[in-house]
Amino acid sequence: EQGIVSAEEWDAFIEVLRKPLPAAFRINSSSQFCVDIRSQLENDFMKSLRSEGSDGSEVEPIRPLPWYPENFAWQSNFSRMQLRKNQTLERFHEFLKLENEIGNITRQEAVSMVPPLFLDVRPDHFVLDMCAAPGSKTFQLLEMIHRSTEPGSLPCGMVIANDADVQRCNLLIHQTKRMCTANLIVTNHEAQHFPSCRLNKNHANASEMGIVKEPDISQLLFDRVMCDVPCSGDGTLRKAPDIWRKWATGMGNGLHGLQVQIAMRGVSTLGFYLSTILCGG
Repeated sequence: EQGIVSAEEWDAFIEVLRKPLPAAFRINSSSQFCVDIRSQLENDFMKSLRSEGSDGSEVEPIRPLPWYPENFAWQSNFSRMQLRKNQTLERFHEFLKLENEIGNITRQEAVSMVPPLFLDVRPDHFVLDMCAAPGSKTFQLLEMIHRSTEPGSLPCGMVIANDADVQRCNLLIHQTKRMCTANLIVTNHEAQHFPSCRLNKNHANASEMGIVKEPDISQLLFDRVMCDVPCSGDGTLRKAPDIWRKWATGMGNGLHGLQVQIAMRGVSTLGFYLSTILCGG
């Protein structure tokens, strides 16, 4: 026994693990329509589903995640059968698909939304996302970069999103292109060997003044670094029940060395804050 869960709570713990994972999504806080979308969720879908639930149906209302700022993250918990039988749910589902496609919302697990919040990214920050695919957290970081920027202007910060797998880089680009941003670079490197980035400090001023200056090259130290390192995934039991059958202690132990290498490489590129994430061992 590891002593993580007490004997009194064990049965309740296992019961929760066997329940389906609720669906969650996040409103793009940098979208010009973010307040309108939140209002529609609060005043239309949430109220409609709540009134249907009061009539004795088993439909649960959607609800905002209480810990996410400004009610910009929401959770729903209904089955495919309920979706087919309930007109309000069907309308809600079509709404989600449309807004997700055009970039006004992003479907993302609630736990995945937490690490970017800890980084407290601002529009002038340079951010490195070392293991970025499939890109939901990268999209969230880009929102933070763009938020509070004057309409029609670009923030001076940027996000470099990296992944070791070129196919997953394609997935990353597909996810983030909905943002329509010029403040993103996607790279394809092994995170533990991510190359040093060099910055010409004179480039911005020289461009503005229309003159040529001698380059002043220095290593770029990122204001924020995100490390969603490879892991066993045993923390995803609720959405991947096959892990119950496959799990073994070696799954997490075998990745520990790589996880440390990536974290240490992240620290070496860092100027301020680093966030490291695991979905398992």
